[in-house]
Amino acid sequence: MNNKLPHNRVQKFVLIFTVAISICVLTTFSLSTIDWQSFVNPADFTTAQAFDTPPPNEGSPDAGPAKAKEGLSFKKIVTAPVRLFARLFRRSDNPNLAKANNPNANNPTEAKGGVAVVTAIEREAASIFDQAVELHDKKQLDSAIAKLTAVVGMQPNNAEAYNLLGVCYDEKGQFQLSQDEYKKAIKLEPINARFLNNLGYSYYLSGNDKQSIKWYTKALKFTPDDHRVQNNLGLAYGRKGEYAKARVEFVKAVGEHGALLNLGYLYNQQGRYQQAIEQFQEALKLQPNSMITINSLSQVYNRVGRARDAEMLNESYKKLAKSGAAAREHTAEQKNEQEKEEE
Repeated sequence: MNNKLPHNRVQKFVLIFTVAISICVLTTFSLSTIDWQSFVNPADFTTAQAFDTPPPNEGSPDAGPAKAKEGLSFKKIVTAPVRLFARLFRRSDNPNLAKANNPNANNPTEAKGGVAVVTAIEREAASIFDQAVELHDKKQLDSAIAKLTAVVGMQPNNAEAYNLLGVCYDEKGQFQLSQDEYKKAIKLEPINARFLNNLGYSYYLSGNDKQSIKWYTKALKFTPDDHRVQNNLGLAYGRKGEYAKARVEFVKAVGEHGALLNLGYLYNQQGRYQQAIEQFQEALKLQPNSMITINSLSQVYNRVGRARDAEMLNESYKKLAKSGAAAREHTAEQKNEQEKEEE
């Protein structure tokens, strides 16, 4: 028996093998040219970061049916103010660095005047800032602070570096240091609503509702339709006990139903259970199939010893879950969130 392949079959085999190797090489090269940083840290995002540590009583053991899933949804809508992030500068965003990368942009006079030296400092600062962002994302806060301190040493007018320093100190619970850094950023960019909100957020974390309200209000002067800042302001008013003002902000931020949920949450956190029940009952009238509302009201009923009422709500919850109402509600929430983002 002849074990050798016919000549034409050998040629086909060699051709297929060569094509496969070529595809692999081209794919590897293509992947190596992708800016993966743009996926990890998108060029333009305004996501919000909630509390790292929830307030007392959040996610309590008496959370009721589907407590994990619903509890997370409830927290996302109601219980935590947010810090605002935006696009962190890159080297390509800095006009001086872009100019340095274009040899035709500089003439010999400018180079002799020190532009090249300034650009070298900016390049180094940008590189260190990128490292600080990565360290912050990894929660290596002390190392991130050290890098950011170096950045502002080289660039005293770098507002984003001061802002990120404030974020790091907030997450370490060092609120006075945090507030000092935010104020430096605001001094450089007085109308930056993110910085103003973040300072308000820091005061909220430290329990100073009066100052929190002051800075949230200033932020809204420059972004009057920002629902996140409106909701933050409502939470600060509510914790201060100014419920009428809180309601106004909540309605603007999350609508009538959401406002009732927010107020119910605030009353519940403050031990004013009857008022919490009234808010959740009104919310349930507006949206009888809202599983978040049912779950929230069930929790308070359990806390005040109304076990029978809580059990009735649990049964309603189970029926809605089986009927697919949960999926419809989740979809509606996603749509509302998308609309807010588009605004």
